[in-house]
Amino acid sequence: MTARNGMLLGALLLALSGCGGNATMGGGASSSGSHASTVPAYITEPFSHQQQLIEQGARLVIADGCAACHLSAKGKAIAPSFASFAGHHITLTDGRTVLVDERFLREGLLYPSRDAIKGYDAASMLAAVKRAHLSSEPRQVAALAAFIEEVGPESE
Repeated sequence: MTARNGMLLGALLLALSGCGGNATMGGGASSSGSHASTVPAYITEPFSHQQQLIEQGARLVIADGCAACHLSAKGKAIAPSFASFAGHHITLTDGRTVLVDERFLREGLLYPSRDAIKGYDAASMLAAVKRAHLSSEPRQVAALAAFIEEVGPESE
């Protein structure tokens, strides 16, 4: 595991635990005065827009159930692993090979039936996208795409 992937795993674990959940996004102290002094500065300091998207994406991956299929390391995967997805070329069911980049991720989240990936049943992805109402949530789409790209392999 690279240091970058270790940091991402740590960020995902923080998101899961709700660490910093009472801090405001803008960097201010939480509403409870005594709590503000016990929160480390790196939790309450403002993050860049991209860092905020990645953090939101990590939370969505867990809350929306994406992790069950896309972060599984056991047996035959039922969905592409986020850890080895972004930045790679994949084959679609129509035979085309495409690069998994931000554009592909965003379009795949908005229109999951358009470019089905060879070797995977699209039904669960279609159901998940419908359940999450992603077509009406552009910020969530951006957050998920940012997280998937960040978890993907480091560029060479």
